[in-house]
Amino acid sequence: MIGRWRPLPLFRLYRPALVAASLGVLFSVVGAAAVARWEDRVNRVEFESTAETEAIVMQNGMNEYISRLVALRTLFESTNEDVTRSEFETFAGRLFERHPGMLRVAWLPRVNRKERAEYEAAAAADGVSGYRIKSLQGDGFATAPQEDEYFPVFYSTQPKTSPVYGMDYATIPDRYAAIERARDGDRIAALRTRLYEPREGDQLPNVLVVVPVYAKGTSRDTVADRRRNQAGVIVAAFDLPLLLRAIRTTTAASPAISVNVYPPFTGQIVSLEQSLPDFSSSATAPQSMADVSKGVHWSGNLRIGDTDWQVRALPTAGGPLETAYDRALTVLVVGMLLTMSLASYLVLASRNSRRLSLANRRVLELAQTDILTGLPNRAFFLARLDEINRQMREDGLTFSILMLDLDRFKNVNDSLGHGAGDLLLRQVAQRLKSALRQSDVLARLGGDEFAIIQEGCDDQRVCSAELAGRIAKLVTEPFLLPGHRVEIGTSIGIAIAPEHGSNQEQLLRKADLALYRSKAAGRNCFTIYDEAMSAELEARNMLEGDLRDAIARCQFELHYQPFVDVASGQRCGFEALVRWRHPTRGLIPPDQFIPLAEETGLIVALGEWVLRRACEDAASWPSDARVAVNLSPVQFKEAELFDVICAALGDSGLPPERLEIEITESVLLERGIENHAFMERLKSIGIELALDDFGTGYSSLSYLTAFPFDKIKIDKSFISNLSHRPHSSAIISSIVTLARGLDMSVTAEGVETSEQFERLKGLGVNFAQGYLLGRPQPIERIAPEPPVAGSRLDAA
Repeated sequence: MIGRWRPLPLFRLYRPALVAASLGVLFSVVGAAAVARWEDRVNRVEFESTAETEAIVMQNGMNEYISRLVALRTLFESTNEDVTRSEFETFAGRLFERHPGMLRVAWLPRVNRKERAEYEAAAAADGVSGYRIKSLQGDGFATAPQEDEYFPVFYSTQPKTSPVYGMDYATIPDRYAAIERARDGDRIAALRTRLYEPREGDQLPNVLVVVPVYAKGTSRDTVADRRRNQAGVIVAAFDLPLLLRAIRTTTAASPAISVNVYPPFTGQIVSLEQSLPDFSSSATAPQSMADVSKGVHWSGNLRIGDTDWQVRALPTAGGPLETAYDRALTVLVVGMLLTMSLASYLVLASRNSRRLSLANRRVLELAQTDILTGLPNRAFFLARLDEINRQMREDGLTFSILMLDLDRFKNVNDSLGHGAGDLLLRQVAQRLKSALRQSDVLARLGGDEFAIIQEGCDDQRVCSAELAGRIAKLVTEPFLLPGHRVEIGTSIGIAIAPEHGSNQEQLLRKADLALYRSKAAGRNCFTIYDEAMSAELEARNMLEGDLRDAIARCQFELHYQPFVDVASGQRCGFEALVRWRHPTRGLIPPDQFIPLAEETGLIVALGEWVLRRACEDAASWPSDARVAVNLSPVQFKEAELFDVICAALGDSGLPPERLEIEITESVLLERGIENHAFMERLKSIGIELALDDFGTGYSSLSYLTAFPFDKIKIDKSFISNLSHRPHSSAIISSIVTLARGLDMSVTAEGVETSEQFERLKGLGVNFAQGYLLGRPQPIERIAPEPPVAGSRLDAA
């Protein structure tokens, strides 16, 4: 038996190696096949992702052009007067400056039979020689016959010598159909057509975009309203290939894919499969849709107005997204050479990969969760919003965004502490969750801000309003905190997609605008966005910019209104009132810019200028004349305010006893201890303090006893009612009696008649101020004190 070959022990001896070799070969082949499939899948996913991104970029670029046309429509719908040709050319030129692909923009008014001669004469007067309303007949024009209405080219970015002026779109069937679609649907319509004046080298049809314009202030709720109130249309002609090429160049489009954009399906295009693209990013890529469909490709739409162009993307030949299976070949070669090492590596790599995946998933969950409330946070909300946006574009779904901001939450934090505020936020989160469906998304964005995504409703506007109403009612119910019963509210802003936008930035911005409107409307309510809010924001931003320039350039001036001693009729001093001398709008009263200055913090610099200027002017007055200056509640929050007042007195040389500071009751509601200490410091140097607009705010007798006021100023609303409301006399009499008991004087504002003056004198008011006694005037127009004030008052 010694000399015999025994295969069984040899097999047992080399069994691990044989098994490893067999498994290695098997794993190498299977691994190579799996990697090949993985390569194919990864390349496909990456290709589709890149194609979707390119399509979104092209769509966003197209939306940017369309939004500029909507802005041009706003010009026509927001003005009370007719837009001039110069205004149109300037506005349109600025809108589309450095925007290639826009061939021309035109304004087509809706002209009836009676207005035809008037419009033709107006165009000729504007420099369009020989202007007439004409119809397109063959390759030329002829004077349009008498019709009930026309849509002629009236304004255009074309040179005034262009024959396109006067061309009546109502006589061109496909263009008139686009105008009707845009008008009846209150939407933007698009049409693939050839222009009357094609540019040299143009081979493909261009895109005509129609934007309906309605008369300002008219209804457009129904089709009948829109047909009746249409003022005209804005028409823009796009060079689609040039426009898309510019968008892709500007956004650094990926060279790994080529994109073809095919025309929309119409009755003239019988077979899309054989159609050639209106735009192709690569001259070497397959052109017809049938050729593209034979290989790997991605399909989508490019929406222009109400029309969809067909988008087909495919990997660039020889590009990084074309599957070459080189990794699979490498795996196979390496696997055959190092089978055992590869098997060990795969086991360890799989184990480590699993652990890493679980760890990453946990980190992602923590990164997208608000620790305080357990709700999703801003990052999750934005990611989910992007996902729903994509679903909306693919499936035509609608959804709403509700932005919530808690009212009076800061008062809870300030009075009860941040621990109570955190507990309140957790309770609010639970109530909000109870009002939502399982499919709705609730997130805490930060602080006391929450946001909701609501989708899947038959009528999104109605569902959003109902949900907002439920939430507002839930939040107003009292919250029970340890030892306290707290009542708050919530302001809600709503934006609806796609009605108010189709991307994240638009929807969030418009929901915020609606939220801002809810806060301005008195809080604890909800508002659905409308286009007027954007116009208001633009006007407010413009006014804010002008206000900043005005402060930098010192475009303000002080007017002074006298106040007199009621008993003697002698003038005692003046109240300083700021006016804004705008370079184009003229003199602007304070009620139009002071609230904006307070909201933006510009009131601090403006208030310091008013204080210094008033002290400088008053220093030149007689020694017994005082000057009264109003301080904004925002100024009271500045730590340097006392130093600013002292510096103004010191630099001007005005004695502190001649300065009177007027304070509104809203100052007393916040930082009571700090404000009381500040007012005591002012009193210590001799400055007099007056409680302004008494009776219109949060009037409380505790303010009069707790704060060191010298004077009470009765609001003019009580004075204007003296003649026809006996209760006003009783109120003023009570205020005078109260002031005497507290050793304070009383000033009546808004005195405009002798009858009011005599009644106030009989009621014991100390001082009076109003148009009867003198209007606010610049310092150079203040007349000297008349020698006999009583006679003047009697004569008045």
